[in-house]
Amino acid sequence: MEPTDDVSCKRAVLEGCHKGHDGRDVALSNLAVALYDRFQTERNVDDVNEAITLHRAALELRPSGHHQRPSSLNWLALCLSSRYNSQGVIADLEEAVTLGRAALQSCPPDHHNPGTYFCDLAEDLWKRFKEQAKMYDLDEAIELYRVALELRPSGHPHRYLSLHGLALCFSSRYDNQGVVSDLEEAVTLGRAVLELCPPGHRDRATFLYSLASYLQRRFKKRAMMHSLDEAIELHREALALRPSGHPPRFSSLQGLAICLLDRYDNQGLVADLDEAITLGRAGVELHPPGHSHRAKCLRTLSRGIWAISQRQTLMPGSGRAASVHQAPSRHHPTSDADAASTFHEFSLHLWDKFRKQSAIADLDEAICLATYALELRPPKHSDYAVSVDQLAVLVKEWFRRIDQGTNSNESVMLGQAVDNLCALRHCLRDGFRNQHVTDDLNAANTLHRDVLQLRPDGHAHPSYFHDLALRLIQKFHDKAIAGDLDEAISLEQHALELSVPGDPSYEASKEVLAMCLR
Repeated sequence: MEPTDDVSCKRAVLEGCHKGHDGRDVALSNLAVALYDRFQTERNVDDVNEAITLHRAALELRPSGHHQRPSSLNWLALCLSSRYNSQGVIADLEEAVTLGRAALQSCPPDHHNPGTYFCDLAEDLWKRFKEQAKMYDLDEAIELYRVALELRPSGHPHRYLSLHGLALCFSSRYDNQGVVSDLEEAVTLGRAVLELCPPGHRDRATFLYSLASYLQRRFKKRAMMHSLDEAIELHREALALRPSGHPPRFSSLQGLAICLLDRYDNQGLVADLDEAITLGRAGVELHPPGHSHRAKCLRTLSRGIWAISQRQTLMPGSGRAASVHQAPSRHHPTSDADAASTFHEFSLHLWDKFRKQSAIADLDEAICLATYALELRPPKHSDYAVSVDQLAVLVKEWFRRIDQGTNSNESVMLGQAVDNLCALRHCLRDGFRNQHVTDDLNAANTLHRDVLQLRPDGHAHPSYFHDLALRLIQKFHDKAIAGDLDEAISLEQHALELSVPGDPSYEASKEVLAMCLR
């Protein structure tokens, strides 16, 4: 049955169970479970919110001693934990832990499936450790997973889940304390999980990725190339199971790219570097500006760009050394600032190369990398103006070639670059709307002005001027700075000059301008 149909069916049953009906607690619980299942598929937070409300209502009808109370406690904890995964509210996780403990305490000795309660509580404690770094949470999670394993012996259909959770805990403890035996235990457990989840298992991609990550850490610790080679193969298999549109595809792209970069650093195979950069670009394309993973993707890509830069510096007769604008660093970029510098410097190199060879692909790539640098340097950054100036030079040359009729069918980077900056501008604007942080609005306005400067007259859409004018008016209402209103008037006048009378954009600008002039 489709999730929506199941919800409708369970809702109809609940409507037939009025308050005081003997089966109302079951109807409440069943509808809550159906809503939770639909949330897992469609990720609509309204479903899990309603499921939580329904489970609370069912719990009230199942007092202490009721044979279904442990189930209601555990289900409510599961829904709160899932909402924490979606929204990151720590109070949900704290309540999930409390409810999970209560479920275990109220679970009778002869309960048919106590392993589930041990695993669910262990997972929430592991999550809380990831949030708060309290070792006692992680140690308790490990003990709970061990108990769950005893309750799920060889042949138990859910044994692999306990093994996987325990492996994650050992991996986390290794990251926190650096004890190699914990990492080795994670690898051993990860292999055991894969043996229980052969090709065709629905969660095999997750377990491939996890084992690959453990092996990559072992390579970083012990320099065992066979571990890195195996990690690469596991990441490839996981990526094949996560096609375009699959939500965790990003993790596999990142994991494989980082492993290939590690192998390039160790063995110098250019094919590994080229593939890593391709994967890095794919990761960036999956996450628009403002996405929580965007900066991480850019850092991974910058590491590949940095490796190209270092390689060209060392190539005899390449002429690269003469075009390097600062001394090459000894270590690959690890921070946003490092990544921005890497993009900036290599963009300058490509600009030099373009001026000598006039290859439009070099100009495209220079624009792309300069845009990435600007993304990582917000308007308050000390090098923001430098990045804007560099990008302006590149874009000016691009438009000059277009105006001269140069054939540039392959030149698509400019549109992408401006779109990325506009998306970043929207993120800053949304930050102001959601939290009313004035700095976000100022940053959005600064970036918007600079995007306008990147589009010469004749290439800018009226909406660019209209949108900035609206935000300046909003700022004028908050701060009453006359200069903001004056600038808004000028922008709307410019928008009208670029619009055609009768178009919706023309009428919108005309209406706003009239309001400003009153």
